[in-house]
Amino acid sequence: MKNSKNAIKTPADVVHAVEKVEQFVSVILFNVVLFSLFWQALTRKIGSPASWTDETCRLLFVWVGVLGCHLAQKENIHVRIDAILLALPKKVQLFIEAAINVVMIFLLSLIFYHTFSIVQRKSYTPLVTLGIGESWMYAAMFLWTALTIIEMIAQIVNIVKNGEVVRKWVIEDAKNDFYDIKEGE
Repeated sequence: MKNSKNAIKTPADVVHAVEKVEQFVSVILFNVVLFSLFWQALTRKIGSPASWTDETCRLLFVWVGVLGCHLAQKENIHVRIDAILLALPKKVQLFIEAAINVVMIFLLSLIFYHTFSIVQRKSYTPLVTLGIGESWMYAAMFLWTALTIIEMIAQIVNIVKNGEVVRKWVIEDAKNDFYDIKEGE
């Protein structure tokens, strides 16, 4: 077997590949939502509205939101008030970040567990125009909680190992930061 240039060699490569797929899927879903909204407006204007566009947009918007929440967690850019946190020493900040992640992992695990019953109940409620169960919309919570729990565990590991919340998984990012530091000196 030949050694490919783009072969996955390390866990960081796997994470990077998953993130690229996640970003690609987000862009595709968002464009489908935009097309559906455009199609809905166009068909209403000509007097024959498409019935499937509203539910399609609602379903896909939930999934785009889930992927966006995970990407925001990865970059640690959720809206928060951290004026007091930033005034504390770095080690205390990291301890508080890790503690928050542990609490959030617990809460997200509860959400993941209770999502099973929600998805089961909603499987009997159809999205009429799409012909699928409403459970597809609620199933996004499985993906969101699983991805976010994995991300928070990775952040805790990074806090302990490197003393940072947001990790440098992407090789290109680390190289860019290295070159920025060298040029700025």
